[in-house]
Parts: sequence; C-alpha cells; structure tokens
Amino acid sequence: MFSLSVLAESKKVLLELFETLQKFSQNILLKCGDIIVDAHSLIGVFSLDTGKPIELIMENEPDDSFKQAVARFAIAA
Repeated sequence: MFSLSVLAESKKVLLELFETLQKFSQNILLKCGDIIVDAHSLIGVFSLDTGKPIELIMENEPDDSFKQAVARFAIAA
C-alpha cells in the first residue's frame, strides 16, 4: 500500500490536484478526516476540506512519473 499526505490550500489547488490525478488510471482514494472519496470523482474531490491534510492512498506503489506529478502537493515530512 502507498500513502502520501498532500495539501490543497484552496479550491483552485484542489482542482489542480484532481486534474493531475486524472492522468493516471490507477485506483486512487483521497481521505480527509472521516471522508474517503475516489480521486477520479470531481464531486467527491470537491467535498473535501481545503487547508486540511489529505491522505492519498493507493493499493500498489506508484511509478516515478506519478510521484513526480504529485510531489508539488505533498506535505514536507
């Protein structure tokens, strides 16, 4: 399982995250608090709180191109 904490500080950045994840066909979930949504569902993604950490969850380890694409949204460890 792969997990990455990301942050979208505004709806605009949340849309950018959504558009980035649309480029990948893997099953991707986003979890914010008790809410878990499919990352490919625009309505689901927009139901998440901006400004709060979002956990990006995948069943398998993604390739480097995926990691590079989402790196700008990642919360520094």
